[in-house]
Parts: sequence; C-alpha cells; structure tokens
Amino acid sequence: MINFKKFIFSLAFYLAIFNDAKSLNSFEFALLGIGTAFVADQYFDSSLNESNTFELKNEVVQRFYENQRNSIANDYFKTLPIQEQLLLIEELEKNF
Repeated sequence: MINFKKFIFSLAFYLAIFNDAKSLNSFEFALLGIGTAFVADQYFDSSLNESNTFELKNEVVQRFYENQRNSIANDYFKTLPIQEQLLLIEELEKNF
C-alpha cells in the first residue's frame, strides 16, 4: 500500500508541474492541501470508539429495568410502615 504522504506529495507535484493551464491559484491550492490533511486525519483517527454515549446510557437504563424486582420478602414487607407498604402494593399492581 502506498504511503498516504507520498500519494499527496505525488498528486501535488503532478498538479504543479504537468499542467499547462492552471485554474487554481495558490490560495485554492492551500485550501485543497488543508482540506486533504483534515480528511486524512479524520479517516485515520483511531481514538474513536465503536460505541457512543447514548448507547451506553441506554444500556444502563435497560439493565435497570430488567433488574427491577417484582417480589418482596414477606418478613421485609411486614417491617415496613403502612405508607411504604401501600406504595409497594401500588407499584407492583401497576407493573402487572
């Protein structure tokens, strides 16, 4: 595989030497060079991960909902105050 820098240098050399009619000025050549370098940097950037933040947050929420308990130990339920018992009954009824 050809080194990317050699390819860019060869392309710039070809555009600069072998064309008789040059429609691009030096500013446009500079923009082409900067744009090519930027695109190459983004393309060969290996610091990005396959997953994104939204997927990770969604996975955490899904695990939370999967791990919710639908039953409570009888001894624990009896020790709760009446208000919390009613809240638990209401929440369990809502899930079914």
